[in-house]
Amino acid sequence: MKSRLIPLLALVAALLLLQGCATGSVERARDVSSAAIAYSEATLAVIDVAIDAVIDNDSESQRNAPLAAVPAAQRAERLEQLDKGLVRSVQLYTELKQSVSTTRAYFIALQDLANGSQAEATEEAVKSLASRVGATSGALESDGAASGLSDEKVAALGGLAGLVAAQTHGAKVSRALSRDADIIGRALLLQEEVLKQAGDDIRAYLKASNNRLFRVRVRIPYEKAELGPDWVADRRTYLKTRALGENHASLQAADAAAAKMQVVWTRILGGSYTAGEIAASLNDSAELLDAVVILRAADKPQ
Repeated sequence: MKSRLIPLLALVAALLLLQGCATGSVERARDVSSAAIAYSEATLAVIDVAIDAVIDNDSESQRNAPLAAVPAAQRAERLEQLDKGLVRSVQLYTELKQSVSTTRAYFIALQDLANGSQAEATEEAVKSLASRVGATSGALESDGAASGLSDEKVAALGGLAGLVAAQTHGAKVSRALSRDADIIGRALLLQEEVLKQAGDDIRAYLKASNNRLFRVRVRIPYEKAELGPDWVADRRTYLKTRALGENHASLQAADAAAAKMQVVWTRILGGSYTAGEIAASLNDSAELLDAVVILRAADKPQ
């Protein structure tokens, strides 16, 4: 009886060990998809703000431009040229949104694959989404998003597949990660490049709008000794936004989150990612966006 019991106990122990490994893989996949969802939602919000910012910045500059000095016959052509530039910017940001959204979908499908639900169909879904991520990267590159990439960063993409810890992820997830390592890595790299421009557009909007708020709603009323009921709130908004503008971390929030997500991706491949690693970067993004919302509300005409 004892001789039969020992192999049985060994089998049970092995099954429990396998179950623990499987549970660990599922938990890791859940952490990964949670990070990707949080990153994508924050980034999509940044892109929406950047689209409005780049348009509003240009429109405000035209309001202050000496248009009367421009011959009437040339004004329509001038406006058309300005609009063409803005349309290109909006198209680039729209392509960025597609890239981020598709990357988000990829990570969600990756979690489903780790969960083992409809394994074959899910494996094909992950593969298909990886192809779509690659296509969105191609669109970004065709619009010049790759122009700022260093040779070192591009070369590093080729080594990502070698980081995959097969013993940690399980067979199906490991196959997907090895196949898609450079595709997702390149997408995150391109997203960072475009988000640098988005950050510049948002920062320019914050600076211009805050200066206008200070001039019209804070300084001039103070000089005239005409401090209305909104002056206290307007001054508070101006000073908080000015302080944010002097905070380097907040100013770099948009592209910092994408840069952090690239680090997270390498740790995901190696099986060493832990939940919460990207939280600080996302908090900075939220702070930046909150400032834009508050400033927009204060900047509305009285």
